[in-house]
Amino acid sequence: MSEMSKSTGIRAAQALAVGAVAASALAMGAPAALADSTSEFGTMSVADCTAADLEVTEQSRQGAAGTVYVDLLIEKLPPRTPYSDEACVMYGELAQVYWGDSEGHRIGASAEQDSVTTGPFALFPGDQAVVTIARPNPENYDPVECQPTEVAGAHLFFLNDEGAQYVPTDGRDRVCANPELGASRVSAITPVGA
Repeated sequence: MSEMSKSTGIRAAQALAVGAVAASALAMGAPAALADSTSEFGTMSVADCTAADLEVTEQSRQGAAGTVYVDLLIEKLPPRTPYSDEACVMYGELAQVYWGDSEGHRIGASAEQDSVTTGPFALFPGDQAVVTIARPNPENYDPVECQPTEVAGAHLFFLNDEGAQYVPTDGRDRVCANPELGASRVSAITPVGA
């Protein structure tokens, strides 16, 4: 066997090994730096999920004990360009969630994040995850202090992303405009079927 064919065989084996590490890390839900797998071909990594990679829609809602629970479905869209990663990394928490108008202006307090036990996981096109916003009913508070106000929808900001997803709720939600009262809570993001 010539030196050239030996060298080609070694490079092919290295490429296969890096691909196998990246694939198994994605299957196990590794964070964005799948990266510690390096070779002469460079570092393998998967980008964090951004608002542009995802579609978020209201799945269901229910009320109990003065709180409305709004379940949101997060679905990974196909890659935006031929150069985009097929999958993206989703974290168990959001950077920020707030209720607001359709222009993105916040009304009331930002939501408080519940404790997160979900580690990062991969989303491929068509994969889904869920998150729940628990919104207190403004009627639970003194109306003079609360200043109940109708909102147009929820604004979700994902970790490591400057963009946001806006989920309209068709005027079905009212919150306290006073940011000192009635903060919503947001659950951990969990993959569907997990």
